[in-house]
Amino acid sequence: MEYITRGVCGQEGCRERRYYLDNGLWFCRRGHQQEGRQVEEDPEDFGTQGRTSRVKKAVSEKSKKTYTGRQAYRLFLQVYQLILWKQCYALVHTRGFPPQFEDVVRDLWALWLGTFEDKIKELGDDDEPEFFSSQATTGLDEEDEAKKTKGRKAKWPRLIDCIALWYLGAFLMRIPVNVADFHRMVLRDEVPYIRVVRIVPREMRDKLPQEFISILETTKIPQPEHIHSAVSDFVLFYHGKFDMKFPALNWPVLLYRFIKRLALPIEIYPAVKKLQHLLGFTFEYPTRIIGRRMPINFPELQLIALIVIATKLIFPFDRRIRHPCSAKEPAVQVIDWGLWTQIQGHFDNRETARGKLGKGNEIKVSEKDVFDMTPSQLDEYMAWYENSWIDTNRSLNPLAELFPLGPGAGASRAGTPSVEVDEEEAIDSMVQIATGQLQSRPTIPDNESDSDTKRPGSYYTRYRTEEYLPENARSFYEVTAKVVGVSLTTLLRVVLQAENKVTRWLEEQRRAELFGESYPVYNEESPGEMDLD
Repeated sequence: MEYITRGVCGQEGCRERRYYLDNGLWFCRRGHQQEGRQVEEDPEDFGTQGRTSRVKKAVSEKSKKTYTGRQAYRLFLQVYQLILWKQCYALVHTRGFPPQFEDVVRDLWALWLGTFEDKIKELGDDDEPEFFSSQATTGLDEEDEAKKTKGRKAKWPRLIDCIALWYLGAFLMRIPVNVADFHRMVLRDEVPYIRVVRIVPREMRDKLPQEFISILETTKIPQPEHIHSAVSDFVLFYHGKFDMKFPALNWPVLLYRFIKRLALPIEIYPAVKKLQHLLGFTFEYPTRIIGRRMPINFPELQLIALIVIATKLIFPFDRRIRHPCSAKEPAVQVIDWGLWTQIQGHFDNRETARGKLGKGNEIKVSEKDVFDMTPSQLDEYMAWYENSWIDTNRSLNPLAELFPLGPGAGASRAGTPSVEVDEEEAIDSMVQIATGQLQSRPTIPDNESDSDTKRPGSYYTRYRTEEYLPENARSFYEVTAKVVGVSLTTLLRVVLQAENKVTRWLEEQRRAELFGESYPVYNEESPGEMDLD
């Protein structure tokens, strides 16, 4: 008899594992009939036992999970456009930008988008994506390609180009917003930028190759100087490709904002206007670059350089006593630079002084900082991490509800409105304290002065590098560099170049007095521009 080995019988403690078939019924070797096991044999179906029949399924075409070639590039541009629209929407509805701002940025994007059509046509359907960085690769002092004078060649958008488009949109609408303002919005997460891929729908993200997703990831904090460079590249591109004319910087309003933020006396305003006329600054972006790109060609840096020079002329950092001729001169006032430094420090630490981490500081936290953080700061950091890095579009695990993460994004942000000090009120308070501490110095008329009398503007000091900065000057330069969005080294270089222009103007005035000749004001766009270090 033929036996088949299976599981344990189990009836009446039987441990038999061998079975045989008898008249369609299964029995173990010891004779226990197995319930539920029956085989009916049909003589007409002789020889069909063991045959397997499978139901044919409908043929469905399998689609690729990720796109390649032209499809991938077109989808990337669509995703980039979606991100740009969401960012503009946040600027309008959160930051109070005018509704027309979206239309201006959309038109700028449409012009740039048209340049990618020819490049997409050159690609094949299965071409692999090119590897390129999402971060800015050019600095303020790097050498530019010759092609940039005729318009920037078409290249794939970087994430930092979004900020440049915001700035140009505000620039065209004469909105007094500078590069540092947009940079601060990014760090404070007021505009989607950090981990921006989280706002892209899952269906679109799944079809993008990883190379494109890496472009939209923020691997490092964007630097304001890179934003300045990106804006300059766009101006060259739009002018060279479409002959677009950009207006001058809305410098009167921006000048007032800079003076107010630096808590300087209002007498700086007319002094800057005189220096601007003297040096011939137009506060316009250059439409062509000869030689190396220089930071002094950027309108915001021209304006901040004039503010620094005017401050050094009227309110010097040294302790020399200079006597003005009359009480009507702006130099009759004296700034206590030590007190000014303390006021600026209190303004910068207005949030952290209350025991909070401070908006915009979360992304700067390192491993070492965690050990010194208080429980409330840890909660604030973890809430920011949840809002910025956890993907809410991904399908949740059924067990995720058993491990709640705490309050959501809206609750964590809306729960601390009283802690955030209004920036405008803080600036007004800072200006009131700084101007209230101004002192006056004695005046000496011309008929009472002698050869030893020092006048305002005398003993003017120029600083080439950071090593030469005294304590008070370093504090002022550092705060000013942060306000305009450049490094301390770049600000020193820009101010030094502007001071050299003033020196050349003085020399030309002396020649005119001696020889009766007049010399034109030196233009910063002249081909003979010196590259001073």
